[in-house]
Order: sequence, then structure tokens, then C-alpha cells
Amino acid sequence: MLLGAKIPGLEILSVHRGLSVHALAYDRVWASRGGRLYTRALAGGPWQLQDRLPEPAWQRLAGRSAFVGQTLRLGIHGVLPLANRAQLVVATGKLWRVQDGRWQDVLRFDFRKPARLGVLRTREGKVLCAEYTLNPRRDRPIRLWRSDDDARSFRQVFAFPAGQVRHMHFIQQDPVDGALWLGTGDRDAESALWRSTDNGESWQVVGQGDQKWRAIGLAFLPDSVIWGTDAGSDAGRFQNLALRWDRQTQSLTTLGELQGPVHGVTDLSDGRVLLSTGCEGGVNELDQRVHLWIFDPATGLREIASFAAGLQPKRAQYPVLHFAQGQAISDRIWLVGRGWLAGALVSLEVRVR
Repeated sequence: MLLGAKIPGLEILSVHRGLSVHALAYDRVWASRGGRLYTRALAGGPWQLQDRLPEPAWQRLAGRSAFVGQTLRLGIHGVLPLANRAQLVVATGKLWRVQDGRWQDVLRFDFRKPARLGVLRTREGKVLCAEYTLNPRRDRPIRLWRSDDDARSFRQVFAFPAGQVRHMHFIQQDPVDGALWLGTGDRDAESALWRSTDNGESWQVVGQGDQKWRAIGLAFLPDSVIWGTDAGSDAGRFQNLALRWDRQTQSLTTLGELQGPVHGVTDLSDGRVLLSTGCEGGVNELDQRVHLWIFDPATGLREIASFAAGLQPKRAQYPVLHFAQGQAISDRIWLVGRGWLAGALVSLEVRVR
């Protein structure tokens, strides 16, 4: 039983406390616990220890506690499976390429880490990494790197000049036409969605200028692109929304209002889309719960679950719900919750009822 949960629209298949599930790929699920990298079969079975992040002993010990690890930003933050049994691992200050037990730091950051959807492997084999830094003074260029050799080396291919944007929220590939999409924020003038057809070397704006264009990620459907607004505690009383951009008319329509900023979005194997909210403490939030919504192109938008916020300080980790990347390859959905009343970190394997 999950304390404080309301889940009328979900069937919970398994609960994994202290584990963060990152990605589904190559018929496997990839996850981490602190600095330990795990994998298991997509269809089920036991978790297998794949490898360990090279880190000092004190970090390994501290990272055993999900709350301490989140507060100090320790351990593995993201995993992106590559071809040939290799993985990209995101940790504080570094992007690692891991293969056959060898950890190679292929990109070092002068910021903490990319955002959750800030590292992408395209279907052509390019790997891109988008800069996400706090940048409160807007006084630094915000950079995009690309690898053309299966993440063995990276070079800068693009940068927004200082003052144009605060940071990059995500980079994704549109499965319909192969174009790259990028999101920036956070003020109205900085909030935009961008599109590239030359592997990230130049970008054309799709829409910009207010919080409707501030997103942490997109879901791509054959006729449209779906997202929720990431209007956080700095956005005043702007009501967060679920939005649909029509591919043919390039028009934007509102699907519905949401209780808080959207921190998760994913398309599913059946053509539907999930959206999830977080609790940052803004005046535009309607309650102290994390909410899960589903959009069905045939029936519209509805809420299917919610989870109570925990009591930990928001500076340590505000309550949020994320999804594993690559979710469209499986009917088993992986939810990753942080800062819930049910636990500091919990991953759920579920199906939508």
C-alpha cells in the first residue's frame, strides 16, 4: 500500500523503493540505486547489478539513503542505453560512457547535470547533450554538444548567446519526420520550443514568448505534439495547462488545466500520452499532491492517479513524478516518484486501467 496515494486509474504491478528507473531499451529496463547501475528483462525478473559509478567511499555510503543522496545530488542521475552493450551515465559534473566494465568520462560539465531529457541518442546514431544550469544572472552562453562516434567524444555544435535563454530543458527526436526539438526557459521571453533539421547545428523557433511554450518535454503523435507547461514557482499565478500543437495547421489548443507544473511527459505504446505534475511551492499550485493525467486522442484528458507530498524540505527534493524514457516499447509503464509521503524515492511498475 502506498501512503497517501489515490490510484483509481492504475494497476500496480510492482513497487521498488530506493530505486530510480531511467530507461527501457533493447528489451531491458535500466535503473540505479545511488551509484549502482542495474538492469532486468523488460518482461520481468530479478534486478542484476551491471556496474558501479567510480566515486569516493563516502559518496557510496551516503548514497545508500535516497533522501541523503537526493539532498547532496549524489549517485547516478540518468542512464541512456547505447548500441553494443554500452551505456551513457549522467552523474554530477560528468557524462560517462560505460562498456564492459570500463568507465570513460566523455564530457565534463561546469554545471551540475543536464535535465532528465537533456541527453539524446538519435535514430541515426548521433548523441546530443543539452546544457541545464541555474544561470540566475543569464550571463553565460547555453551550449549544445554532439557526438558523431557513438558517444566516444563530443564537440559543441550550437550555443544560445548569453541573455537569450536561461537553460535548455530537453532535446528529443520527432519519430514522425526525424527532426530534433529543443525546449528553453524560464521567463516568458526565454520560453520557447525550437526545431532543427541539421542535427542540432541551427534552430528555428516553433513558438515562444509566454509560459505556454515552457515545457520539460514533448510527446509526439502522428497528427500533433503534446506537452504540459512547466510554469513553476517563478511563474506567478499562471495556471498550468496541457497543450496540443497541430502539425498541419501549426496551431496551439488547450486540452485542460492542471494542478501544478508538468515535470513528466511520455507517449505510450497504444498512442496515448501521460503527463505528471510536481509541487514546487508556487502560488499557482492547487494542492500538495503530485498528479498523473492521461490524454487519449479519442476521449480527451482525464486524471488517473495522485500521490501525497512528503514532509521533506523542497530544497532537498520537491515532490515530483517522472517516467522512464523509451516507454512506448512496452505496455508496462514505469513511474518514478521523489519526495512523496510514500517515500523519498519509489519506482512503480503499472498498467493503466
